[in-house]
Amino acid sequence: MKAIYRIAAIFAGCISINACHLPTAGSGTLSGVVTDASGLPLEGASVVYGDSAVYTASTGAYIYEGLPDGLQGVWFRMDGYYSIMRQVGIPDGGTATCDVSLEIITAGWAAGAEDSGYGTILHSRDAGKSWVRQGTPAMIPGVRLTDVCAVDDMTCWIVGDADTARKQTVILKTEDGGSGWTNQGGSVSGLRPVMLSAVWAFDKDTAWAVCSDTCVVLKTENGGSSWRICRESPAVLSYSAVTSLNGRELWCCGTAADGGTVVEYSPDGGDTWSSMTVSAAYQSQAPADICAVPGPVLYLTGTGMMGVLASHDGGLSWTPVLNSDADLLTLEACGTDAVWAAGSGGRLYVTNDAFATRQELYPVSENYSGGRISSVSFLRDAVTGALSAISGTGATGAVYYTEDGGLTWSASSVPFEFSIESIDFVGGSN
Repeated sequence: MKAIYRIAAIFAGCISINACHLPTAGSGTLSGVVTDASGLPLEGASVVYGDSAVYTASTGAYIYEGLPDGLQGVWFRMDGYYSIMRQVGIPDGGTATCDVSLEIITAGWAAGAEDSGYGTILHSRDAGKSWVRQGTPAMIPGVRLTDVCAVDDMTCWIVGDADTARKQTVILKTEDGGSGWTNQGGSVSGLRPVMLSAVWAFDKDTAWAVCSDTCVVLKTENGGSSWRICRESPAVLSYSAVTSLNGRELWCCGTAADGGTVVEYSPDGGDTWSSMTVSAAYQSQAPADICAVPGPVLYLTGTGMMGVLASHDGGLSWTPVLNSDADLLTLEACGTDAVWAAGSGGRLYVTNDAFATRQELYPVSENYSGGRISSVSFLRDAVTGALSAISGTGATGAVYYTEDGGLTWSASSVPFEFSIESIDFVGGSN
């Protein structure tokens, strides 16, 4: 009798299993608009689900099709803004709406000459209106710091001249907003201490730095735990700047052994390289800065009345877009049209149409007429930014901020007249 019951139970179980139907996976669509805090649309913001993403149009609108139905977590991200995540119910065969507003990050760092025994690092949380000094002599070597790259409001890399006292290359990094700084120069393998002119970081893990006293490009892919040589160029005597849009395509500018200007390009993050001579630059001119904007379009500037050159083919050919008798030492760009170039004599050029027209300004002439503007950086709104001015002697300097795209400037609050070489806000083009 027990055997009969067992057979009946098994038979009933089989009936139950055969009668069970797993739910069929469905999908739906998510749409909406991404704006900044003032309600202006954000173009190019990423709407991320898992490992996939769509991007907003010029109106800030997006449409994400094929999302699994049910409650899903979707990230909204844009360089220079705080990322946010939304839980959204995706209807099977239908469309859900999710509009979001992203808050811009106003944090930035500035770095410059040695003062009181250690290199100067300043930090701002209010888009350059006020600055405080960070670091101590125990953290920061007593050298000139040359370039800044702010990754987010907590992470920043700063490079500088070689620390001859400790026999180290200087690559400083903070991951706690600047409370602590660590020199990663000791992790550079197979290279004597070198002077670094520029650094560009894609994220917290991946960054590149270029040398001003040799033909080497360095790269890290593990947050700086180790740095390796990814380029040792036969075409370059020294590098002055490095830029990228996406962390894959890289451009560096430098001086060739014969004195000409060279732009080097890597399509794969530094694994392979090609060198291109800038025929539009003369032997007497030296490259100072290079900047990439979507397109990509490249801008290059330098000394000896180079002005600003532009390339629309990845650096193969260059044409002048701005003539100037000043040594232009720094470039900044937001989007495709807003560009700033500045340099000797405190001269600043502002364009909102990719140099079809431009304005020539002297924002620091009252106090630094014989000096130079060493760096310009803007938040992603292309409205709020800061610049650094250095006196004619190079011993002192100041920081100025703007809230109208660079047409008018006011003196920032700084603890001393520091000589600042570089400024970068989170999301800036560096």
